[in-house]
Amino acid sequence: MMEQERKAVLQVTRGLHSLVYRFDPAYALNLSVPPVAQVEAASEGIFLVTAPGEEFGALTEPGKGLVVLAEQDGTIHLTIRAAEAGGSLQASLELSRIEAPRLSIAAPASRQRPALAPGASEFLVRAHVSLRGDLSAARGEWLCGPALPGRIEGLELRGVGADCPVEYQVATGGRTGGWSNWFPAGAYAGSRGKALPLIGLRLRLTDAAPADLALRGEALFLGGSPVQKSGREIEFTGPTPLDPLVGLRLDMIPATRTETAPDSVARQDNRPENRLRVFRREMPQAGAA
Repeated sequence: MMEQERKAVLQVTRGLHSLVYRFDPAYALNLSVPPVAQVEAASEGIFLVTAPGEEFGALTEPGKGLVVLAEQDGTIHLTIRAAEAGGSLQASLELSRIEAPRLSIAAPASRQRPALAPGASEFLVRAHVSLRGDLSAARGEWLCGPALPGRIEGLELRGVGADCPVEYQVATGGRTGGWSNWFPAGAYAGSRGKALPLIGLRLRLTDAAPADLALRGEALFLGGSPVQKSGREIEFTGPTPLDPLVGLRLDMIPATRTETAPDSVARQDNRPENRLRVFRREMPQAGAA
């Protein structure tokens, strides 16, 4: 007898979230009938808001969603039921914060950041961190890092008051991992809630950046010590290809003569021989059903 339902538990942190039944091409092509996801219980202090006309707590098909108000950390218990005998039990549910991200401050408030270099741009580093959601750090400050490490699954750089002349690539772990294409500032690179941490990061200044500027970065990978690099182009990888990025600090500084020369990060790195593939089964995060 084929299984007709399965259970799932989502970890919820204090705040306002959306719970969405994500799209699956198999359902759109009528290759399978989507199952129904039903919220069975929630921890004390967690409240659900269902769309008008919809059954309370039910996500009947891809595209459906509800709002989760969590006054404290807790869990949501769901049952995934097949819509027909022998039907699919594969449902991708995404729980996302819908509040503005808060700055992750690892240093005392009295500590002053380095002065902005002439011609440099103020910017924020935003990242999705496993089990913590979306966090932000200002130029020159640690995002996660030695004081509070966390597995970074994706990131973006965003200018404050002006464009940020930086591009970046990320390498992800997992069976389909490898180096991404180059992303401009303001674009998100990586994943969210898929248990695919970043295992590599490349950054470079664009031609719009003054020639006397350089990037200075410091990265921390699990199992290693913080590594600092500077130059027009910089690259960070862990001690082994399996170590996730758990801390990052970036800034722009006046360039020295050695920093103005391009380093080993090439302008085109998407050839098959340059793609990093890691074959390791990642443990699923509790936030994915």
